[in-house]
Amino acid sequence: MQDTYTYQILRKCNGKVIMQIDEHLLEIINAHLTIKPQQQQTEVPYSIKKQHNFQRRIVPFFMNQFMHWADEMGYKQVDGYLRAIHKKKTSKQQKFELGDLKKLFGGINPRTKIIQLETQHKWIEFLGTQAEICVLINNKIKDQTTKQMYIQAIEQLKEQLHKEQPYDKFLSLSKKDELREDSIKEEYSSGEVRTDEYAPTYYQDPYTYLSCAYNNEF
Repeated sequence: MQDTYTYQILRKCNGKVIMQIDEHLLEIINAHLTIKPQQQQTEVPYSIKKQHNFQRRIVPFFMNQFMHWADEMGYKQVDGYLRAIHKKKTSKQQKFELGDLKKLFGGINPRTKIIQLETQHKWIEFLGTQAEICVLINNKIKDQTTKQMYIQAIEQLKEQLHKEQPYDKFLSLSKKDELREDSIKEEYSSGEVRTDEYAPTYYQDPYTYLSCAYNNEF
């Protein structure tokens, strides 16, 4: 059975009230109003870390989808090129890595020039015509928000193609996030955390408030 707590408003004065309240209920209010410093301090860094973790999953996911697509389309040279890279992976999961994509768009190897250029061309085709479909029909991505994040990531992959060295700094922070993270680290190390954004906020103890009320201090 749910506990029942009572309170009674005794007097109103200048937009404030004097209340008679159950002591247990007051303890619950205290617990909810007090914001712990650690909760405040970890909020922003965690969001940045979460974004970094997702950013690292983008290339392995799409390169794996690209390999399966090349196989389905009968692009034998492209499929063979990708599977040769995939088989060299020593980890149990054998995931593609950002370095594989950087190498694909890096210096041309004279011995594999034709295959490398064809794979580059098919990667561009894949991003433009098939990548979004792969996300939408992928049953392993059940959360719609995550699906949307992967779809948005396709534009990031496309944008990299216009750079002098595609995918060279794909995992780098944006300038805005970089400045934000540096600012947070500096504040934590110095102990001078700004009160308006990260510092803990402690609300006035209701016991003190009631005491002042009865003594006509407001």
